[in-house]
Amino acid sequence: MPQFSQRLGLDYEALRLSGAQEIAAVCAQMGAQARLELLLCDPLLEPALYDQVPFLQAVRQLALNRPTLCVLVLVFDPKTITQRGHRLVDLAQHLSSRIAIQRVADEDQERPDAFLVVDGLGYVRRQQAERMLAVADYGDRLMARRLIAEFTQLWERSTPDAELRRLFI
Repeated sequence: MPQFSQRLGLDYEALRLSGAQEIAAVCAQMGAQARLELLLCDPLLEPALYDQVPFLQAVRQLALNRPTLCVLVLVFDPKTITQRGHRLVDLAQHLSSRIAIQRVADEDQERPDAFLVVDGLGYVRRQQAERMLAVADYGDRLMARRLIAEFTQLWERSTPDAELRRLFI
């Protein structure tokens, strides 16, 4: 996996990323630097990026270090995600007071992009969610705030989904 040395909130250079390995590496590294919150919006919770051990470890560490809900995830198709299995969904089920995953509202299903925002400081954004091309920046607070505002609107219209709930039998 490629290595990146940028520091969240301190490095201000936009990175152009191509390929799942590069994007996954930056998502994991940025996630590992999270201290407050991680916001993720991805239609199918792309497994090549978010069902990888380094990213999952970063999310788990953040969730265990924070006393409240700190990881919010928006997806479009929970049924597909749960049918194929996803370790981030499993982690959210085990740490449900710290990690929440919800389904975006029907009116938001046509959104073409996918993005991750960490601590309101850095972001990774794919303009076309189905393509493995992204822009990342560890210190672009203005874009991070814009994405947080969009995420907040999406979150407010989103709903919990039965597919994502853990069933105790």
